[in-house]
Amino acid sequence: MSPGQKDEILKDIVTEQFAKKAYRTILTAYHDMTFKEFEDMKKANNGFAKEGDREALEQNMTAVCIFALMDPLRPEVVDSVIRCHKSGVNVRMCTGDNLDTAIAISIQAGIVRKEDINDKYVCMEGKEFREALGKL
Repeated sequence: MSPGQKDEILKDIVTEQFAKKAYRTILTAYHDMTFKEFEDMKKANNGFAKEGDREALEQNMTAVCIFALMDPLRPEVVDSVIRCHKSGVNVRMCTGDNLDTAIAISIQAGIVRKEDINDKYVCMEGKEFREALGKL
């Protein structure tokens, strides 16, 4: 898969078709190798101790499919968020989801309004959040 094809899949399929509609996505892929090849790669890449080390495993893979999973909000979530807002509580969500998925879920839950998602500090990734905290 070329970098352009990878970008197209990430942008057009994962982000536009799934994440922005609150679906969680899982891409399955494989690379055939012997156990010895795996052990040699592991040894050459710091025992896969860090994320950057594990990227060596993600080379020359064959993509099989992308799953889109809907994890619907529990029925009481929206009402709870409304009650918090009425009580003056500012509700925020922290998640490990893709930012677009998190935004879609937070809109569904009533945590943020669609017109506010581009405002500074409303929706951000971890790195941005840590930088903002460092400025306090």
